[in-house]
Amino acid sequence: MHKKVQLAHIRYNTNSNGQTECWRLVLDGEEILVESVQIQAPVFTSRDWIEPIGQFKHHISVKDCEVVVSDAGDAIITDHKV
Repeated sequence: MHKKVQLAHIRYNTNSNGQTECWRLVLDGEEILVESVQIQAPVFTSRDWIEPIGQFKHHISVKDCEVVVSDAGDAIITDHKV
């Protein structure tokens, strides 16, 4: 997968077994699970209220970026400007 996104959120997948699909990527609102994440872009922290579970979730976030996910589930996030 190769996708340009306005906003990427990265957070640990608390439903993971700690071996596979350890990371959630929320890319312009669409969620995918990946094995690992490498970020080569400016980052900031953010949080969202998740109504169905009644909790805040905290993220490492990246604006205006490109996301490439390999068939093995490894994600690389880079800055659009590079």
